[in-house]
Amino acid sequence: MSDIDPLIKREMQWMTVSVNENRDLAPLIIAKVRRQRIRRALTSVLAILLISGASIGIYELIQSRPATVVVGGATGENQDSRPEIIGLTSDYPVTWEQSVADVSAISGAGGIGDTLGGLTAVGLKISWERCGVEQCPTSWILSVENRTADLVSTAPSLAIFTDHMPLVSNSRPTTVLPGAKALLVFTFPEFTEGLEPDGSSWQWNWYLAQLR
Repeated sequence: MSDIDPLIKREMQWMTVSVNENRDLAPLIIAKVRRQRIRRALTSVLAILLISGASIGIYELIQSRPATVVVGGATGENQDSRPEIIGLTSDYPVTWEQSVADVSAISGAGGIGDTLGGLTAVGLKISWERCGVEQCPTSWILSVENRTADLVSTAPSLAIFTDHMPLVSNSRPTTVLPGAKALLVFTFPEFTEGLEPDGSSWQWNWYLAQLR
C-alpha cells in the first residue's frame, strides 16, 4: 500500500479539481506503480553488482599481497628480503642424525624435506667460524614452510651432534601463516672458544619441543 497510497491521494486531487474527471485513472495508477517497482528492482540489482565487484576486488588485492611471516623468538634478521634458502648450504661436511637426545621432544628427528607439526623444512644454511685449529658451525638458519591451510604454532628445535654424540639443542617457538615461510636462526658463539676436540664430525637434526 505504500506505493499506491500517494497515487490514490493524487487521483483524489485530480478529481477534486475536475482534471481527468471523466477518465479512468486506474491504468495510470497501475502503470505508475509498475514503473516504480521496476526502478527499485533495477536499483537493487545494480547495488548488488557494485558490492560484489568491490568484494572481489578487495579479495584479489589481499590475495596478491606476499604472505606475512610471523616468527616468535627470532631476531630482526629474519626478514622476507633475505635470500631464499633451499637445500643444504654449508662449506664443510654435515650429516643428518636420526636419534633425538632431548627428552622433551614431542616428535621424531626430521631433516630437509621432512614435515613436523605442519611445518616442512625446505633448507638449512650453516655458517662456520674458526675454533682453535678447526672450523665450527656457529650459525644455523633453518627455513621452514607452512604448506597447510591452517595457522601453525609450534616449537621447532635444532639439535647438534659431534661424532654422533649430542652437543647442544635450542628451540624457536614459531607461528607461521598458511603458505608462508619462516627463517629460524640458531647461533652458538660458544663454539669459537675451541671446546671441541680437533677432527670431530658434525651431525644435526630438527624436531618439535613442547611450547612453553
